[in-house]
Amino acid sequence: MVNKAGSMADRAYEALKRDILRCRFRPGSLILDTALAEEYGMSRTPIREAINVLRREGLVVVIPRRGTLVKAIDFGELQDTYRMRALLEPEAAVLASHRATAEELESLEALSAASTNPDFDRQTRNEMNRILHVQIAELSRIPVLAQTVKTLHEEIERFLNYQGMQGQPYKATNHGKLVEVIKNGSEDEIRDTVSSGIERSRKHMLVGLMDGHQEKGK
Repeated sequence: MVNKAGSMADRAYEALKRDILRCRFRPGSLILDTALAEEYGMSRTPIREAINVLRREGLVVVIPRRGTLVKAIDFGELQDTYRMRALLEPEAAVLASHRATAEELESLEALSAASTNPDFDRQTRNEMNRILHVQIAELSRIPVLAQTVKTLHEEIERFLNYQGMQGQPYKATNHGKLVEVIKNGSEDEIRDTVSSGIERSRKHMLVGLMDGHQEKGK
């Protein structure tokens, strides 16, 4: 028997998480279960269940006398996110190159193309960027590593969408090379390619932060 309550909660979770990652609900904004229930066409119970899961995942916070808020972007934490990426993703890619099947490696090509497809909107490209990096981590065959990379990239996706809304979109440029080197490169080439992509993304973040501070100072 299908658990309709669970299914509805899953729907609420997926919809709310997608809206948060895409910054439809901006960092720091208040979210109300009554408004979400009306918008998503469901009762408040699955909305509350979804909020509880997202609270455990760290995407929403409950503040006494203020309510439930989308987690603000903490730039100190974001820099640590890039440090974690630099530690984990080069090795994840090396493991993927050894452990993935030929068919699985080929599937990365489509994700790579989607992450830079000009026919997709910016938010969809950012989503495809996340999915690609998470898929590479999953091909390492280490579930805890893949889950950690997934968590890191959800925060990265949210930041990229937020920066895009501020007029500073990020353009991924190395995914084709990344996939090719995972398929055919040496371990050192894989590590270098992954590390350089992470560093490029980190620099984009820092430029965005500096530009943001300059705007506030005007």
